[in-house]
Amino acid sequence: MLAWAVVLAAFAGLRDRLPDPLATHFGPGGEADGFTGTGAFLSVVTAVLLGSGLLTLMPTLRLNKGLRAQRFAVTLGYGLSGLLGYAFASLLFANADATRASRVSQPLWQLGVAFAVAAVMGALGWLIAGRDPASATGPGDRAAAPRLPLARGEVATWTRSVGSPVLLAVGAGTTLLGAVLTAVGSGPATWLIVIGLVSTALARCRVTVDRRGLAVVPWFAPRPRMRIPLDRIERATSREAGALSLGGWGYRIRGGGSALVFRSGDALFLTLTTGREFAVTVDDAATAAALLNTLIERDRPAPGERG
Repeated sequence: MLAWAVVLAAFAGLRDRLPDPLATHFGPGGEADGFTGTGAFLSVVTAVLLGSGLLTLMPTLRLNKGLRAQRFAVTLGYGLSGLLGYAFASLLFANADATRASRVSQPLWQLGVAFAVAAVMGALGWLIAGRDPASATGPGDRAAAPRLPLARGEVATWTRSVGSPVLLAVGAGTTLLGAVLTAVGSGPATWLIVIGLVSTALARCRVTVDRRGLAVVPWFAPRPRMRIPLDRIERATSREAGALSLGGWGYRIRGGGSALVFRSGDALFLTLTTGREFAVTVDDAATAAALLNTLIERDRPAPGERG
């Protein structure tokens, strides 16, 4: 997505300086020997970048062999985006101000730069993937959360705010890209602005545990709100988790459950009465889990009291 946005922004900025068709393939000496129309170029860029992104994303999310395999897949995905993103952008700058596409040339050293960019992006992906070995553990490895002692009739509430630098950066970047595309008149970009504003608004939320269950609300308003009632929760646990092990940032739906992921680190895991699991990344998740377990036990009648 980032590489696609960079190429799209470069195309929008250079659009009036580009020939039609564009020189898109070069021989060993750097001379143009293949051409593509400007409209078709954007279609190819979108298909290649977003298509390759999906092809690397899906195996990454399905890997269950531990963090090492996931990190390799993430590194490969980041490196590929850097390689393709630079290659497409450099093509546009090579074509800029050319009177005819046949006169465009691309020196061989640009290929070396593309591989260097790929190496830097791959290293960035390796670091972002995290180093936490606990993120590779399965459901059976989670330690049971202790109970929080409460006297009969005593009321307790736990609440924490949690923010996501990744969602904030993506939201701000998408909004800016939409504004730039709108300003240069490259087509309707309102949807980019809307997506960016929504991502920015939901980049910080407040997580609350009380006698009603779990609630997650955005920082700016009481709605929209996600609530899981206490009677739908079987038990609560906590552990460290990597964002990628939960499917990525934002609201994620994965096999057997869902997650609200703001960042890697401490996370609260709920086993629901339906057998599914819900997770939210938040600091001091152990206290939240302990309070939930206490409230669950106190709220449910003892076996002899049923009926």
